[in-house]
Amino acid sequence: MKEFNRAGRGRGCSSIRGSLPTLAASGLLLTAVLLPAACHGETAAGLARGEYIAGPYQTGPYTFVNDAVGARIFYNSGLYGGSTVIGNVEAGHVWAGHEVFDRSGLGLGNAVQLKIAGTGATGADDFHATMVGHVLAGTGYVAASGTIPAGYSYTGMGLAPQATLWSGAIATAFSTSTTSIGSFDTTPASTIPVYRQFFQGISGTACDVINSSFGGHDPAANEPESVAIDALAFQNPNVTFVAAAGNADVDAVSAPGNVYNGITVGSVGGTNFRTPSAFSSRGAVDFHNPATGATLTGVRAAVDIAAPGELGYLAAYLGPTGGLAPLTDLTRNPSPDDLYFVNMDGTSFASPTVAGGVALLKDAVNSGRYGVPDTAFDTRVVKAVLMATSARTDGWNNGQTLVNGVVRTTQALDWATGAGSLDLASAGLTYVSGATMDLSGTSAFVIGRDGWDLGSLGVGGQADYTFSTTLAAPTELQVALDWFTRGTFTNATDTGTRSAFANLDLQVWNVVNGVFDTLVAESSSLYNNAEFLRFTLPAGGLYGLRVRLPEMLYDLGPTPVTAETYGLAWKTVIVPEPTAAAIAVVGIALSAAVAARRRLTGRATRG
Repeated sequence: MKEFNRAGRGRGCSSIRGSLPTLAASGLLLTAVLLPAACHGETAAGLARGEYIAGPYQTGPYTFVNDAVGARIFYNSGLYGGSTVIGNVEAGHVWAGHEVFDRSGLGLGNAVQLKIAGTGATGADDFHATMVGHVLAGTGYVAASGTIPAGYSYTGMGLAPQATLWSGAIATAFSTSTTSIGSFDTTPASTIPVYRQFFQGISGTACDVINSSFGGHDPAANEPESVAIDALAFQNPNVTFVAAAGNADVDAVSAPGNVYNGITVGSVGGTNFRTPSAFSSRGAVDFHNPATGATLTGVRAAVDIAAPGELGYLAAYLGPTGGLAPLTDLTRNPSPDDLYFVNMDGTSFASPTVAGGVALLKDAVNSGRYGVPDTAFDTRVVKAVLMATSARTDGWNNGQTLVNGVVRTTQALDWATGAGSLDLASAGLTYVSGATMDLSGTSAFVIGRDGWDLGSLGVGGQADYTFSTTLAAPTELQVALDWFTRGTFTNATDTGTRSAFANLDLQVWNVVNGVFDTLVAESSSLYNNAEFLRFTLPAGGLYGLRVRLPEMLYDLGPTPVTAETYGLAWKTVIVPEPTAAAIAVVGIALSAAVAARRRLTGRATRG
């Protein structure tokens, strides 16, 4: 059976359609039963406009996770994801009856606007999908009270509180055992049609981002479901797929988190959400070459980025359907609409944090206020920007070594947290107002201190990006490069194939008199489809980025691949950066945004 990616005692799986449980049922529901008195009694007003639980409810301290990942820069600009559609594909449906999805006070309909189920799926409302839906698009609207104006509830507000939420259900059966709460069965027929509709669109509308917070065993991402997701993502690049890494500790990332053409999310916790969660999967996954039939084990870094996934305070569905059905002594019919689970851990909740952040980014482009080119919607751009603007996590290590004066890595990403922890404030500024936002031409570019490009490179060729001005010492440079594995999806049979995989490299050079003179750093992993560098430049001077495409690892298409499309993003930071200076820099950036560059505005709003 598959499992939800919520941390717990059970570990391991046996097939993509089978896995062991991960939820500790007794601890899970005990907190829910205790919550009414704690959260809807004398402290209700404080919690409604208070802070998001990031620790034991009774003692705190509390942290609003949306602020911790930098989402407020969007809210301060009046951007809440309202122009976007988020799809959530899981075992069961998001229960629309919980109070966090009620938007009537905003003059809007319920957050959950569409439910579809795959062939043979039960289509049941489920507790886990409801929690994930809360992180994605919960609103928690609170009416005006006395002198306190109406606003969003911190405890109810998801990352994109005005986004439209679609719910896809794929489980053909849920576990009936109280010892395996959270496990479920699927088939390709119950799974692939849901993804097809979310990627390709329903009645002319497709999702902007799709989240999946479950995991199964498919080490090489070679089962029909995994291949289909990659093919759909390649054919629909403006739909961003985000998946949880899994909760198997040091073991390999689970499917679909180990597919190629999405963003895989690990979990972080700790005081500043910079510490990799002990439960978060980080083991290397396999690479299958369809041209040779060979599978290489443990050679690919699957986690791309990390986000908070510990001690969440999330909407509780206690109905007798879905994963909680075996707990007949604790389920209720109908389910109360105002209860919450506390202390929820898992990459299940880190993944929708990133997916909700993607909705905010795309909402900013949709607003038309910032003059961002439409190429920004491409998943390769979104992924590169999120990685290049991420924050260093505790113990972050992507295998970089200094060899003959050159920083080199063949690993590219940290096994547990990828490029680092989600920083939406930094990502937002680079994404909608970077000094460089997409470029025309094919091989030689001049770039600003931060920005992104959706580029294309011929096999055997290279593309050079030279900074327009010298970079002072000490400067930390973060650069991310990613691309898709190619494939086709056939609607008539609901099947996908993989047809080609390019091997791109990322380099940083010192530039002298307009010539790339000395190699400074290189990320050249062989089996990843992402490269990443984070390091302090050895000295002040003029630098350039080089993207290379030396070879195709395989190419099975009817027509040979002659060029590959990639997303590239970069960010420079003067280091060290004292707190006061950091605050000043942020203030200047926001002021400049308002005054000159149509960046994210600084208009205040209630949170």
